[in-house]
Amino acid sequence: MSKSESSDRQGLIRFLGSAKSYPHDPERVVHLQTHASDVFVAPPYVYKVKKPVDFGFLDFTTLEKRKYFCEREVELNRRLCSGTYLGVEEIKLGPGGLSFGGDGETAEYAVRMRKLPGERFLKNLLREGKCSGEDFKRLARKLTGFYSGQTPGEEVTSNGAPEKVRSIIDDNERAVESFIGKTISRVSWEAVHFFNERFFTEKAALFTSRRDGGFIKDCHGDLHMEHINIGPDDICIYDCIEFNDRFRYIDVASDVAFLAMDLDFNGYFGRAREFVADMADALGESGDNVLDFYKCYRAYVRGKVGGLTSVGEGVPEDEREEAGETARRYFGLALRYALFGSSPTVIVTFGVIGSGKSTLAEMLARELSCPVVSSDRVRKEITGTGATERRREGYEGGIYSPETTARTYEEIISRGLGALETRNTVVLDASFSKRRWRDMVFEKSAEGGFGALFVETAAPEEVLRERLGRREKEGSSVSDAGPEMLERFTADFERPDELGAGKLFTADTDREEEEVLLRLFKEIITKRF
Repeated sequence: MSKSESSDRQGLIRFLGSAKSYPHDPERVVHLQTHASDVFVAPPYVYKVKKPVDFGFLDFTTLEKRKYFCEREVELNRRLCSGTYLGVEEIKLGPGGLSFGGDGETAEYAVRMRKLPGERFLKNLLREGKCSGEDFKRLARKLTGFYSGQTPGEEVTSNGAPEKVRSIIDDNERAVESFIGKTISRVSWEAVHFFNERFFTEKAALFTSRRDGGFIKDCHGDLHMEHINIGPDDICIYDCIEFNDRFRYIDVASDVAFLAMDLDFNGYFGRAREFVADMADALGESGDNVLDFYKCYRAYVRGKVGGLTSVGEGVPEDEREEAGETARRYFGLALRYALFGSSPTVIVTFGVIGSGKSTLAEMLARELSCPVVSSDRVRKEITGTGATERRREGYEGGIYSPETTARTYEEIISRGLGALETRNTVVLDASFSKRRWRDMVFEKSAEGGFGALFVETAAPEEVLRERLGRREKEGSSVSDAGPEMLERFTADFERPDELGAGKLFTADTDREEEEVLLRLFKEIITKRF
């Protein structure tokens, strides 16, 4: 954007931000931003102008393009939100400055909408506990009628071909790659890329069968909680994708996956499953085979949008930081889908002392945006011991007695499974040196319908001794285990021979952290197929 264009844009923002500019004389105006639009809430209306940006997948760089896409936005959104989109307003530049309509040269176009009641947005209804199962069934009926009422032509259905779907995934990956080291790690990007590659290799025929089965429609394309307003008499689903048709010409499972993913992201895992079940009943099919694939993609899209906002020109610093943190959480969710699908999952990092299980647990928590329940911390908490207070009471003595150890394992498993209700993934960090404690994880997980897998950490003995010695010298670790315990601990460690394929993974921690994680993630993904 040139200096003069920037100046003109700033003048436009000042004009739209002033209550005096509007013919209906609102009491106040609130300015909101996305990566691609400036939105001005001037009750009882909302005005939205498109930023002159080009992200590759979206190009609003000329006035003509912004006019066209404003008109498309109104036309397309009237399908699912008919009474809200009022039209497109011209903003003129005349002798007296900017004005709505009137004489002068057209300076910009704005979509004019009715302001929807804030308390009726799905996110707010859920937060207040005012969204019922019947509301989700109403939503499913509205969407099903929208999809079933279409008889799309070749222009739409051709986008369901495997190569067309892959081109969107590849484009999205390339866009996200620019955020590596900012809102996504190299390991996470590589792991999701690996998952997508494997899915297209192993499941290409699935895309073809869904295209031929009539599941490719002209969908909403951006179906998340903030775009759904549930009134007592009608449901308004607004702000669909208007800027790129191929983002709307998609499998209905991709649309459903977006909302299911967003419900997961906000901790409403039960609601997500309920919505998917309602849609499956209404459509006569579940889309289970592709749902997790599309949920991974949708989380990636939201992460990308957050990343773009975090570096957006003119976005306030606090909003940039918030957008960046939100993006990191979405990318963590995308990685969880790639690794485990939608199933609530317990990851156990275990092994002999000094093998790096706690370090690996923290690495996993960082990448997956999930909590860690540590036996070292829980043991000291339940015995009233300070986290860094040293307790040298000998092997199986004091707070390390068999009775306290049993109590510790019962507590970490209980806490970990409890965390799954709101987080869907949790890491348990403990030695799990006895089979009975490993069996307990599987038994309790099976009772709750959760998945569980174990990652055994390992390193050469000289590395273990060096780590334990360094930890003892520094005195900053929660763990009290020193090098003198290694031989006894190793001798008493019960090998995990009972863990079958797909449940036991290994991590050689005598490698670079990124390599350890990526090897583990690729192994987990490979065993999914």
